[in-house]
Amino acid sequence: MSTLIRLATLAGPYSGIGALVLGLLHWFFGVSFIGLHILFGSVVTASLLVAGVVAMTRRDTRLIGALAVVFAPVVPIFGMTQMTILVGGNHWIVRVAHLLVGAGAIALTERIGDRYLKGSARPASAEAARAA
Repeated sequence: MSTLIRLATLAGPYSGIGALVLGLLHWFFGVSFIGLHILFGSVVTASLLVAGVVAMTRRDTRLIGALAVVFAPVVPIFGMTQMTILVGGNHWIVRVAHLLVGAGAIALTERIGDRYLKGSARPASAEAARAA
């Protein structure tokens, strides 16, 4: 399970950086690599979902894992519908919200990885003392 968490905490942020760069290129310069941006965003979402499901298998990370599983569908739904929300001069608000949702997904994936791996690094005696 820790291998899946490590993979998710590597793939998610790196893909997130790629999605961020491509999104900003589209936003500010009109350079459109939307297909690649969607692919990177899908990897971010999959990483968040995998990290959440794995985190739900352990008692100490179950709540944050459930939060990730609930939040994961929000990322692609918001990403795919954002062009129809608040069309016009105030659409920049939706773009900023899209940026924040993506950043939140990356941060949540990393937070889960930190908590999960920190919890698995405990010595066996600490687990026994905690259970008592």
